[in-house]
Amino acid sequence: MQEYPKRTKNGDAGEYFSAYKFTKLFGWPYRMLDVDMGVDAEIEIMDDDGKSTSNLVKLQIKTFESITSEESKNIYVSQSHIDYWKKFCVPIVVICVDLKNEKIYWRPVVATESYESGGLSNVISIDLSKDELTSASKSYFASLATPEESKKIDELLESARQQHDLLLNQSTFGVDSLQLKNVEQRVDELNNTISTIEEIIRHFPWRAGLLTLREISIMKRNAQITQNDANHSFAVGVNGM
Repeated sequence: MQEYPKRTKNGDAGEYFSAYKFTKLFGWPYRMLDVDMGVDAEIEIMDDDGKSTSNLVKLQIKTFESITSEESKNIYVSQSHIDYWKKFCVPIVVICVDLKNEKIYWRPVVATESYESGGLSNVISIDLSKDELTSASKSYFASLATPEESKKIDELLESARQQHDLLLNQSTFGVDSLQLKNVEQRVDELNNTISTIEEIIRHFPWRAGLLTLREISIMKRNAQITQNDANHSFAVGVNGM
C-alpha cells in the first residue's frame, strides 16, 4: 500500500504555496524545478510592461507546519548547500513557508554573509517582523537580480579593457625613467579599476560569469608582466647590462 508521508506532503504544500504566492503578488513566471540539488524553484524578473528582463532569482524552499516564534526563525542549512549557492551567477533566496498561517518569509543568500546566530554556524535567521513576503517585496527582488551597484560592472569592464589595451601598447624595451613612470601609472589605473570590479563581484557574485572572471585574471596577469618587463628594461639600462 502506497503512502504519502507527512514530510513529503508538507514539502509539496510549501512549494505549491510558494508558487501561488509569488505568482499572485508579483505576476512573474515561477518555475518549480524537478531536480532538487539545493535549489527548488526560480522566478523570472519582468519589467513594468510585463516583458522579461532575462534576470532570474533562484529559490530554496523550507516548509514548516507552523511558526510560533514572534520574533525570528532560524533555518539550518548544510555547508554543502551554502557552497553550492555561492557558485551561482544569479541571486539565491531562502524561502520560509508557514503552512498554518499561510505566510512566506525570505532572506537573500549573499557571498559575504557569515550565517552565524548565537554561536551556531550554517544558520539563516528570518526576522518575522521584517522578512515577510508581500507585494512590497517585488521591487526588492527586482533590485536583487539587478542591483544598482552591479550595473557599473559593464562600464568598468569596458574601461579596464581600454586601459589594458593602452598598457600592452607601451614599449618595454629600452625604458627610461619617464617611460617607466608612464607604465607604472597605467598599471596602477588598471589595477584600481579591477579592484573596484572585484569589490562589486564580492558583493554581487551572480553578476560575473566565468568568462568575465577569466578576462579579469588575464588583465591582472598581463599588467604584472608588463610592469616586470618595464622594471627589468629600466634596470638593464641604468646598470648598463
